Amino acid sequence: MNIEELIYGIKGRPGMFVKDKRLDYIKYFIAGFYCHGSVSKTAAAIDEHFSGQFHSWVREWITNNLGITFQGESGWYEYITFSTQNNEKAFDLFCKLTDEFFAEFHRS
Repeated sequence: MNIEELIYGIKGRPGMFVKDKRLDYIKYFIAGFYCHGSVSKTAAAIDEHFSGQFHSWVREWITNNLGITFQGESGWYEYITFSTQNNEKAFDLFCKLTDEFFAEFHRS
């Protein structure tokens, strides 16, 4: 399983992966998944791409599409939660952004 497949599963049935549909829980679950792949040397190219590029891609998307700018560097979770009003909206934006991010990855 790669990160795209994992996130697809989380989006479809979040309760199977995390206790509550909260983006902070998902962030930590994804971090654990990536850590395992990195340590065991089983991380796929898409896993490495997501880990290295998703945060800056999200920042750029939010700036270009929502007009929100950020001071300093942060991670994708912080960018998304800063740009939304509650957990449900943060989860929905995460789903939208991962769909677009992975679509771009497959086109290139």
